[in-house]
Amino acid sequence: MSRERDVRGKGFTLLVIDDDELVLGTLTELLAAHDHRVVNATNGRVGLELAAAEHPDLILVDYHMPGMDGLAVAAARKADAATRSIPVVAFTSGTAAEANQLVRAGCIGFIPKPFEPGTLPALVAQFLRATVARDRHATRPPRSRPATAY
Repeated sequence: MSRERDVRGKGFTLLVIDDDELVLGTLTELLAAHDHRVVNATNGRVGLELAAAEHPDLILVDYHMPGMDGLAVAAARKADAATRSIPVVAFTSGTAAEANQLVRAGCIGFIPKPFEPGTLPALVAQFLRATVARDRHATRPPRSRPATAY
């Protein structure tokens, strides 16, 4: 069974993929409270479909899911021209070896599980600043400077 939900916000668009509905709901509420638009899915296959359709600024994916795990999602996203430029961050309670696998599959980083709800939005903001926000600022025209009187 899969479920998708779209919560509108003013910030970045984030796709959250997690098979645990409680975790998914918590993540959605936390991130939407920080003015992000959150799209979510309860499995990797639906998550990839949403990634191609929605073009989110960042994908947050659980590493341990039945069927298509976070590693497979990251690899499939990387192999698809429509989604390969979307940065992926994985949630994992796994080992350093699993974290290394995630990076090799194309994840830009990971957030350890269990995560602290109070610090999660700041961690996500760091990933956004390191990737998406930097790109958005690079494409904006330079701000005009006020004239200086001598």
